Amino acid sequence: MLYGILKLLMKGTTQVFFRSITIKNKDTVPAEGPVIFLANHPSTFMDPIVIASVLNREVFFLGKGELFKNGLAKWLLPKLNMIPVYRKQDDPTQMNKNAETFNKCFEHLENGGAILIFPEGISITERKLKPIKTGAARIALGAESRNNFSLGVKIVNIGLNYADPHKFSRDLFINIQDPFRVADYKEQFVQDEFAAAEKLTEEIRMQLEGVVISIQDSKTEELVKDIETLYKYDLKKARGVSGKDSETEFSITQNIIKAVDYFSESDPEFVKNMRTRIRNYIESLKELNIHDEDISRNRSNPSFIGTNIRSLLFLILGLPVYLYGLINNFLPFEIPGLLAGRIAQKDFRGAIGMVLGMFTFIIFYSVQIALVHHYFNQTIITISYALSLPLSGFFTYYYWHTFDKIKAKWLLISLFFTRSTAIATRIAERESIIAEFNKRREEFLKKFPDAIATN
Repeated sequence: MLYGILKLLMKGTTQVFFRSITIKNKDTVPAEGPVIFLANHPSTFMDPIVIASVLNREVFFLGKGELFKNGLAKWLLPKLNMIPVYRKQDDPTQMNKNAETFNKCFEHLENGGAILIFPEGISITERKLKPIKTGAARIALGAESRNNFSLGVKIVNIGLNYADPHKFSRDLFINIQDPFRVADYKEQFVQDEFAAAEKLTEEIRMQLEGVVISIQDSKTEELVKDIETLYKYDLKKARGVSGKDSETEFSITQNIIKAVDYFSESDPEFVKNMRTRIRNYIESLKELNIHDEDISRNRSNPSFIGTNIRSLLFLILGLPVYLYGLINNFLPFEIPGLLAGRIAQKDFRGAIGMVLGMFTFIIFYSVQIALVHHYFNQTIITISYALSLPLSGFFTYYYWHTFDKIKAKWLLISLFFTRSTAIATRIAERESIIAEFNKRREEFLKKFPDAIATN
């Protein structure tokens, strides 16, 4: 019951926290029968919350054994469908307890249940797949072995691709692989259990690498980010995509990585020079306190005057609603972020902020609605006020970002008058970089014609 209540709350929370959640291949997830979900682990306990929220199945989780140390946790966590697993790096003396963990997993799968495992065994916020542990493969093969490989366990690999898991209103792309049968490894398991586990683990690794953005080298990661900043819009436009499309952006980033790897081998001097040019360009924008999107001429942009007159009218007319929303939503919105920043390490901030936000908004809204009902004692006023709270909150967030965009545009206009040479130099350098991208893109597509369909 507790799991069901929290799942309902978290489903609503994730829908609010993320600007968009795009799920690919959700219809391939088995509706029943034993299944093991395997996912990358970039954002601590936000990851199981997200997966459990979007799947239409009740999910059991493997969690670190050290979380189960005190009496309250031992009572509460199992009610949240958590099963302890013990890692050598946490406490080698507890490793013997994993036999019980495996048995619980076997029994759960034998009852047609679903288990979620993060086979990397560690959570770090980076676009990089860590080494895959063999535990998930051993559980899958062990469950099938106990049932003469007739249980029907399936494995589904899930890629969590966050734009930024630590900031509010960012995008999330959940990439789900088609399920595959563990029973297909029966023959190898009979011959060599260890080799079968290693082979299944390698299959899991390859599938996960196909559903996530995984960049092993930090310099490559920085260059890919910079190319995304300057060039992703152009690549989307080349594919006929103008709005937000997480799946398209995912495939574009994969091709950018592939192109960087290719040119790093075929023309390392070119990659070195481009890395320096792009970095210098971006740093030069920081000196002027502007961003690439502020000066880009490639984005479809209506006339400055017409657009900004409408925006200014919106800001003037919407100011009373903005102030109303700010007064009613400021504290429950700001408190989670402040607390998460103070009490949590970087990799935990987004998850803690999201969960705290759920509770702060529930508490503040409940108190505010109760006070309005107490003082006005009118049902229609209470209901109207309750509805106005989230609506004004979203409006306030949108209003602030509209103001921020107009401020950036006016800053750019002022720079055109006061530092026209500096702006012109940066525009020229950007156009030169884009021209080089276009030239090299043609070369890349000749070498990899299959990428034309996905780039």
